[in-house]
Amino acid sequence: MQDTNSDDRVYAFGYSPAAVGLMESRSAEVNAAFLLPKLADDMSVLDIGCGPGSITTGLADKVRSGRAVGLDIEAGQIQIARERARSAGLRNCEFDVGSVLDLPYPDSSFDVVFGHTILMQFADPDPVFNEVKRVLRPGGIIAFRELDFAASLFGPAGSAIEAVWSTLRRSILDNDGFPDIGRHLPRLVSEAGFQVEWARPEYVNASTPEARKAMYGAMAALWQQAGFVGDAVEAGWLTQDERAQVLSRLDVEAGDMRVLSSTTYVEVLARYSAD
Repeated sequence: MQDTNSDDRVYAFGYSPAAVGLMESRSAEVNAAFLLPKLADDMSVLDIGCGPGSITTGLADKVRSGRAVGLDIEAGQIQIARERARSAGLRNCEFDVGSVLDLPYPDSSFDVVFGHTILMQFADPDPVFNEVKRVLRPGGIIAFRELDFAASLFGPAGSAIEAVWSTLRRSILDNDGFPDIGRHLPRLVSEAGFQVEWARPEYVNASTPEARKAMYGAMAALWQQAGFVGDAVEAGWLTQDERAQVLSRLDVEAGDMRVLSSTTYVEVLARYSAD
């Protein structure tokens, strides 16, 4: 069974130990690098869909005289995030449980709103953009980094790592998500009333044997634990035998540098004028 949030939406990626571990591996220095040059020490930053807070705490470190707030629908993730901030001694970092469709903050509360792979959860991201505009101050910045599953590169065709990503993509689609939102992101942001200042695609891949081993190990654990895989079997998208074969092939591919796996993200930074 997949993880259903308190707003009754299914989060396809889920909250298994493997999924949380992958989310915890994210950092502001890597996953929000395009935003960091825009941050001033006294800014107020909101990270929507913050998960376990590994990016949020990095943002808090860049706005020491301001504050960084992380918001997530899943209370368990907020618990992890709060402990992370406490352990880091960050007094300007706080976390709240809440929905991006109904942000629990007054109008014009933040200088910056950041999101990492949050918009792809919604077939129509406009309600999220509307809430973001409401809580942004005039001239405020938005920064989003979203996946484009269909633009990712896998070779040769039919690899095990491609099977993992294609199953997750299908699950996101099946649950009213937008797994290929990346290529549309600059246009969607502009149509929502923001002025785009930066937009670029980025390929992310494990290019060394050590990095491949870590990445494939994480994907194998996700394939074993994630609810979307079990649901795919129940839906008839793959059989139990095929599921086991993918797991076995992941182990082989981890050591085979001939197999290419490159995930595509699109980063967009824009400003909002209330005029």
